[in-house]
Amino acid sequence: MRKSQTGFTLIELMATVAIAAILAGIGGPGLGRMIDGHRANTALNALTADLALARMVAISRGKTVTACPSRDAASCVDDGDWTEGWLVFVDGDHDRRLGPGEQVLSTQQAIRHRNLQLRSTEGRTTLRYLPSGFSSGSNATITACLDGQAYGMLVVNNAGRVRVELTSGAPKPCVAAQG
Repeated sequence: MRKSQTGFTLIELMATVAIAAILAGIGGPGLGRMIDGHRANTALNALTADLALARMVAISRGKTVTACPSRDAASCVDDGDWTEGWLVFVDGDHDRRLGPGEQVLSTQQAIRHRNLQLRSTEGRTTLRYLPSGFSSGSNATITACLDGQAYGMLVVNNAGRVRVELTSGAPKPCVAAQG
């Protein structure tokens, strides 16, 4: 009696590998865009949480709290670019700068991704929460840009409330803030 052998032939194995390669080639770019979108969502959510913290501390302690973009987690920058990170602190002297003895509430280090930027409204590069919880000044918008296209926006109104709007439909060009 002869035993039959089981397994795959070389041709069957090569055909399976070819089909898997074709499917990976088709799905790869879509997967990359999905991962980029999740990174942008993560950045917007982290900033939303820190702004909520700033507002909550301002109200509960009756103190002014400032949130600003930062490159070194120790000082504010005025260029409107939040991509490198940000700083949230109790602003005892109301100068919108971290000074000696002022308590740092939160810092966020750089969001390192080649095509993601967070840019704020021109002229509104720093957010300040008053003891009432209001964010004085005009509404502020921080836009998440992916590959030069607006992905979503974090909007802070004068009452200090934050909302996130994701763009839908046709891609919109991302307008960078001027420093």
